[in-house]
Amino acid sequence: MSPAPFDEAERSAALHSYDALDTPREPEFDDLARIAAEVCGTPIAVVNLVDTNRQFFKAEVGLGVRETPLETSFCGKAILSADFMMVPDARADARFNCSPLVTGEPGLRFYAGALLKTKTGLPIGTMCVLDYEPRELDQHQIRTLHLLARQAMTQFELRKALAERESALAASQAAEAEFRAMTEDAPAILWVTDPEARCLFLNRAWYSFTGQSREEAEGFGWLDATHPDDSADARHTLSTAYARREPFSVELRLRHHDGSYRSAINSGTPRFGADGAFLGYVGAVLDIHPLRQAEQMQQVAMRELSHRMKNGLAMVQAIVSQSFRHATSLEQASDSITNRIAALARAQDTLVRPDLADSPVEEVVGKALTPHVDDEQRVDVAGPHVTLASERALGLAIAIHELATNAVKYGALSVPEGRVQITWEHEDGRFDFVWREIDGPPVVAPARSGFGSRLLERVVPAYFGGQADRRFEADGFSYVLKGRIQPNA
Repeated sequence: MSPAPFDEAERSAALHSYDALDTPREPEFDDLARIAAEVCGTPIAVVNLVDTNRQFFKAEVGLGVRETPLETSFCGKAILSADFMMVPDARADARFNCSPLVTGEPGLRFYAGALLKTKTGLPIGTMCVLDYEPRELDQHQIRTLHLLARQAMTQFELRKALAERESALAASQAAEAEFRAMTEDAPAILWVTDPEARCLFLNRAWYSFTGQSREEAEGFGWLDATHPDDSADARHTLSTAYARREPFSVELRLRHHDGSYRSAINSGTPRFGADGAFLGYVGAVLDIHPLRQAEQMQQVAMRELSHRMKNGLAMVQAIVSQSFRHATSLEQASDSITNRIAALARAQDTLVRPDLADSPVEEVVGKALTPHVDDEQRVDVAGPHVTLASERALGLAIAIHELATNAVKYGALSVPEGRVQITWEHEDGRFDFVWREIDGPPVVAPARSGFGSRLLERVVPAYFGGQADRRFEADGFSYVLKGRIQPNA
C-alpha cells in the first residue's frame, strides 16, 4: 500500500473541525444522497465522513445504518486516491475480493466515490454510490458525483461558518455581559461608542447623574445633557478625535438631574478589533465640579485677602490720624495708636482663623468692632444669645469688618454725631442680622459695586445659606442679612 499523501493527524483534526460526526440527519445532505442514487442508478448512496478508525454516514440511502468500521470499508481506500475512485467489480479487485462486505452479506460488488476535500485539499470523506452488481459509471454520472461532493463540502463549510459565528456571538455576548457586570455599578461614568460616534453603552452612573433615560441618552442623545454653550465645542473635539483616531479630553458642563450644570471632563481613547479595524471609543466622565468650586473659592479668598489688606492699611492710617487729632500729647497719641493697632490685630485673628470654635454672636460683633470704634456709646448692640459655628462666625466677622470699615471711611462713624445700631434675631433655625447707620452723612448709593459690595451681597450670605441686601435710604444706610444657622428640619 502506498503511503498516504497527507498527515493523518492533520486530516483528522480538519474533519473534527466541522463538528459533524455523530450529528442528526439533515435534509440538505439527505437530498444529495438521493440525487446521487437516482443519477447513478444505484440502490445505495452515502455522504460519508472518514475518521481514523471508523466512518460515519452523514446521509445514506439503502444502508439503514449510520456508522461502520473503517478496516472493511471502500472509503478507507478511496481517501488515499487523488480525487475519485471507482471499483467496477470488487470480486475482481485484489484490494476488496477478500472483504466480508463482498464475500458475505450484503454482497457488494460495485463502488464509486468522489472525495470531500477541505479548502486546503485534505480529504475528510466521500460522496459515494454502491451496488450489488458489477457496473461502471459514465462521464456524466462521474461529473455529477464530483458536483455533489463539492455541494456537500459547501454545506459543511456553511455549517462550520454558522457554528463559528454563533460561537463568536456567544463569546461576544459573554464578554459584553462581563463588561456590563464590571462597569454597570462603577462609581465613575463609563461609556462606549461605535465607529460613527453613536453611544452604545452608558453605565448606571450616567443615568443617576443626569436623570436621562437610556432611550434619551444612547445614540447621540447624551449630547443633550451638555450645556448649550459647550455642546459645539464637545462635538468639534469628538469629530476631530474620530477623524484622527486619537485620544481626546474635553471639559464641559453637564446638566445634573436637579437641573443645575456641573463641570466635568470627558475623556476617551480609540478601540480596535483583533484585525485592526476601528471600533469606536471607550471613555469616562469625571465630575470636577468640587474642584472648580474650590478654585473659585480660592480666587475669592485671594481677592478678599487683598481687599482686607488694603482696608487694614487704611484702618492703620485712620487710627494714626485720629489718634493724633484727639491726643493732647505725643505720649498720649503713641499709647492710643499702640492700643488700637493691637485691637485691630485681635480682630484680624477673628477674620483669618479657620479653626474658630463656636462663638456667641455678641462676642463676634465685639471683636470685629473693637479696632473701628473709639466710643462704645456710638454703637447699640442688641440680640438674643446665639452661638455660631466657626464658619458662620467667620462670615459674620467678615461682614462686620467690611461694614465698620466703610462706616469709618464714609458712613455714620466718619462724623462725631453718627451712630450704628446692630440687632439680630433667631427663631426655628432662622437668623436675621441688621446693621443700621443713624445720623451719618447724606447717603448716596455707589455708582458701581466693588469687591467689598460683592463680599457683603454674595460671599457672606453663602455662609448662612441665605441672602443679603444693602439699602441706601434717606434716613441712613442699612445692611440686612437673612439666613439659617442650622439645617432645615
